[in-house]
Amino acid sequence: MTLLQGLILGTVQGITEFLPVSSDGHLNLVQYLLGFSPSLTLDIFLHTATLLSVLFFFRHELPFFIKNIKYILIGSVPAAIVGLFLKSQVETISASPGLLPLFFLITSVFVLSTKLITPKDKSLSFTIALAIGTFQALAILPGVSRSASTIMAGLLLGLSATQAFKFSFSLFIPASLGAILLDFDNLNQLSWFQPTLGISFVLTSIVGVVALYFLQHTLTSSKYWSFGFYTLLLALVLFFWF
Repeated sequence: MTLLQGLILGTVQGITEFLPVSSDGHLNLVQYLLGFSPSLTLDIFLHTATLLSVLFFFRHELPFFIKNIKYILIGSVPAAIVGLFLKSQVETISASPGLLPLFFLITSVFVLSTKLITPKDKSLSFTIALAIGTFQALAILPGVSRSASTIMAGLLLGLSATQAFKFSFSLFIPASLGAILLDFDNLNQLSWFQPTLGISFVLTSIVGVVALYFLQHTLTSSKYWSFGFYTLLLALVLFFWF
C-alpha cells in the first residue's frame, strides 16, 4: 500500500465510520478501485483508529457509559455471536463487491425511514438494548451502516435523538474491541510503525472526530435522513456497474 492509498483509505474510513453510509462498504469499494483485494484486517486496523476518535469525542460521557453499562453489555451480545461464529462467512462476503449495492440499499432504507419517525424520550431497557444490538449485528455486512442501523432502531423504539446517538456509539466501543481481539493475530503481523500505516492511522482518528461532530449536528437539526439519498444513489450506480 502506497502513502497516497493509505491517505485515501484513512480519509474514507474517518468520514464514513460515523456517518450513516457504511465505512466497511466504502473501504471495500475503494480498495477494489485501487486494485487490491478487500482486507478485513486492514478494515479492523482503521476501525481501531476510529475507536480512538470515539473515546476522545465521548471523553466527558463516562457517567452515561457507567450508568448504562448493563444495557451496553446486553446490546453487544448479538454482534459478539455473529463475530465469533460467522467470521469466515463475513470475510467471504466482504471479498465480493457484487453484493455491495444490495447492502447499501438496506442502509438507504434505514436512514430514509428516520424521516418518518418522531423521536420520543423513552428510557433504555434490556429489550430496547437487545433490539438495537441486533440491528448492530447486521452492520457486520459491508455496506450496511452500523450507525444507520443502530440510530434508526433507537429512534424507532422511542429513544430521543441524543439518547440514540450516545447509545449507538457506546455499543461501538465493545464491538470494536471485540473485532480487534478476534483478529489480533493478523493485526499483530502488520507493521504498525510503518510510516504509511502510521500516517493513515493518525489521519483516520482526526477525520473521525470531525465526522462525529458533523453527525451530531445533523441529528439535532433533523437532517440525518438526507444521507439516505446518497447511499440510494450509490446503490443504484453500483447495481448497474457490477
